[in-house]
Amino acid sequence: MIYVTDTHPLIFVVTGRLNRLGRKARRIFQAAHEGRNVIVIPVPVLEEAMRLSERQIIRFKLPFHRWAQEIDRAPNFQIQPYTLEIFLEVAGLSSIRDPVDRAIVATARHLGYPLITADEQIQKGGCVETVWD
Repeated sequence: MIYVTDTHPLIFVVTGRLNRLGRKARRIFQAAHEGRNVIVIPVPVLEEAMRLSERQIIRFKLPFHRWAQEIDRAPNFQIQPYTLEIFLEVAGLSSIRDPVDRAIVATARHLGYPLITADEQIQKGGCVETVWD
């Protein structure tokens, strides 16, 4: 199956904090590691991860640019560009205030895949199918 990830689940995985993931989210990432799922990473997720790394809030085992290149080559991860179609989907999500969250939700909606997120505003907003617990 294919899923889109929010920033925090991906950060939990790459920093080895799998215990922070919801039960379903953990199983989805484990299945991706085993080649049974694909995780789509919107470019805004990478941008947030880069900013967290620059501010030294999180630390990657590799320099950020090398990590991004590695994840781009991984068969179980797919980086999704921020396209005009996704941008137009963003325009219809004015109920979501955070611009990065809007872009992530728009990506999941545009692609038609569930979003892995613990963000309660997104979960309760009903704009996209979500998975976590």
